[in-house]
Amino acid sequence: MAAIAPLSVLGVALTASSWWEGTTMALGYLLTLGVLREWSLDGYPRRAIFALMFTAAAWTIGAVTAASPISFVPLSLVGALLIVRTKRWKQWIVAFAFGVAVIGASAFVFHPATWELAATYLLTPVLGTLFIAGVILISEQAWQVVRRLERAKETESELAVARERVRFAGDLHDIQGQSLHLIKLKAALARRMVRADPDRAGKELDEIRRLADETIEQTRALAYARRELNLVAELENAKRLSEAAGITVDAQLEDGTGTAAHPLLAHVLREATTNLLRHAHPTTVTITASPGAVEVGNDGVIDAVDSPLRGLARLRERVESVGGVLRIERPAGRFVVAARIDPIPADRAKEGAR
Repeated sequence: MAAIAPLSVLGVALTASSWWEGTTMALGYLLTLGVLREWSLDGYPRRAIFALMFTAAAWTIGAVTAASPISFVPLSLVGALLIVRTKRWKQWIVAFAFGVAVIGASAFVFHPATWELAATYLLTPVLGTLFIAGVILISEQAWQVVRRLERAKETESELAVARERVRFAGDLHDIQGQSLHLIKLKAALARRMVRADPDRAGKELDEIRRLADETIEQTRALAYARRELNLVAELENAKRLSEAAGITVDAQLEDGTGTAAHPLLAHVLREATTNLLRHAHPTTVTITASPGAVEVGNDGVIDAVDSPLRGLARLRERVESVGGVLRIERPAGRFVVAARIDPIPADRAKEGAR
């Protein structure tokens, strides 16, 4: 529209020889611009057929009077828009171009045949229609490519979320699978020992209870993201997931000599990554991590405010409980999650790991 509208106004102003010709041409261009504005990949606008009939009539009048040599342009635009989606669009475009020229041939009915008249009302409409159809066809193909890319991006985002769910399911299986299998074996052993060796049976039952308590605690820790994570591993995972979803990622890890990151920073990074994959539609993500802070920003818009922030709200309480700060900001066109916790000395981190 930005390219066609100014040229249309200029063409009407330069070629119209009377007010009614200018009005007719202007209406044709306005109808065409309306069709272009409502155009989509999902179907034809309702006014397209009416616009085709009106522009055909306007071109016929312009050709018969030989006073409007460019009034074929609206007809060519609307016709090309309708034709490029047909199965045999090549044959139809050629036929349509010659059809526009046939209408232009009506100029010879009331005017003497000259080479100038033939070039104006026969050759120019044919070449102009073919050129316009080519532009529309290229645009249509470009729109189709963009739509396929958008759908592929959505699919990649869904797959990234699915991978996170699979990973969570794997962690849950690792926690519960072995413990439940061991509980099953010990329960069978205790049943056999109830009469033969009551003391042994009691010890096995105590062991079953201990295993069950341990499994419940580990499951609770997994459900509330209390398992200690590694910031470096989470940064790489966040980058991999975002790139798989078609998002451009700028990730930076600042070195902190003699210090280690608090495990909660890795949890913040994981939760922020999960939120932007599930609830936003970003094109770029910036991640800055260091032993004392992590910041995740994206240019997507989070649809819901309460839902995606629930996990971060729980993390904020935990971050603040260890003297840290978690900020959630929405500057113009961006969504930023930033957390800061004093780093842990390297020797203490090693002791905690042992």
